[in-house]
Amino acid sequence: MIPWFGRKKNAFMEKLFEHIKLREGYKQSVYLDILGKPTCGIGHLLTKEEQEKYPVKCLVPKDVIDNWFKEDIKTALDGAEEQMKLLELIDEDFKIALISVNYQLGTSWHKKFPATWNCLKHKQYDAAIQELLYKNPPDKEPSNWKEQTPVRVEDFVEAIEKIKEVSNG
Repeated sequence: MIPWFGRKKNAFMEKLFEHIKLREGYKQSVYLDILGKPTCGIGHLLTKEEQEKYPVKCLVPKDVIDNWFKEDIKTALDGAEEQMKLLELIDEDFKIALISVNYQLGTSWHKKFPATWNCLKHKQYDAAIQELLYKNPPDKEPSNWKEQTPVRVEDFVEAIEKIKEVSNG
C-alpha cells in the first residue's frame, strides 16, 4: 500500500506509483540530474528554498520525500486529467503515460512540444510520434528528450501507438 494515497488500495494508483518509481528511481540524498539540476527522492526537482535546506549529497528525511512525491504526483495527475479531457481520451494506460510525461517535464510540457500536442489533439498519432522522436521530422536526428531519456520517450510512443490502434478499430 502507498501510505499517502489513503487506507484503501487503489489499483490504478498502485500501478502509477510503480511506473513512476521505476522510471524516476529513488534516492534519499540530493544529486544532480542529467541536466545538472538538484534532485532527490522520486525525481523531485528541488526548489531554490529546498536547495538551501538540502544541498547536494545531503540526506533528506523519508517523510519529506514522501510529501514531495505526494505533491508532485498530484500536480502531474491533475495536469494529465485536464489534458485527457482536451484529447477526449479515457484509456488508463495512456493516462499513466501522460501522468509520467507531466511528472518528468511539468504540466506545461505541451508548450515545449507544441507540434506533438497539436498532432495529438487532431488524432494524428503517427505525426505525434515523429515529433517526439526527432528534432525536425522527417530528419532522423533524435530529439533532445529522446537523447536524454530514451526510455521515457519510448513509453510515451508505446502509449500513443496503443491509442492509435484503438482509434483505428
